[in-house]
Amino acid sequence: MASDILSDITATALSKTLDAAASRQKAIANNIANVETPGYKRHSVSFEDELRRVLDYKTGDAIRQGLQKLAPVDNIDTLSPSRLDGNNVNIDVEISDLARTSLKFKAVATLLENKSAMLRAAITEGKK
Repeated sequence: MASDILSDITATALSKTLDAAASRQKAIANNIANVETPGYKRHSVSFEDELRRVLDYKTGDAIRQGLQKLAPVDNIDTLSPSRLDGNNVNIDVEISDLARTSLKFKAVATLLENKSAMLRAAITEGKK
């Protein structure tokens, strides 16, 4: 029971989302670092669609099991147009994606922090 309180569905989903955002930031940083590397294909990270699918499960147990298996997926973009050197990284897109991912990371981290603060407040108020 105690582990259910500390690792509920919301906290687990938020934690997994932070992991995915960190993976996405790493992929974007790698893309930016390789913007001039001939033949390099940009990487992207998919996660949200699979998270949505897991959260649509009917029972809490199925959701918990789905969340435990959930991980961000690294994709190599072979469909975007490439320059003459075979590289398909667009620095403007990468910078935009980095800003969006940073904002999402901060928002999710704040949600997780607020959830922890509410739990701490409930515990300390219960002691009074």
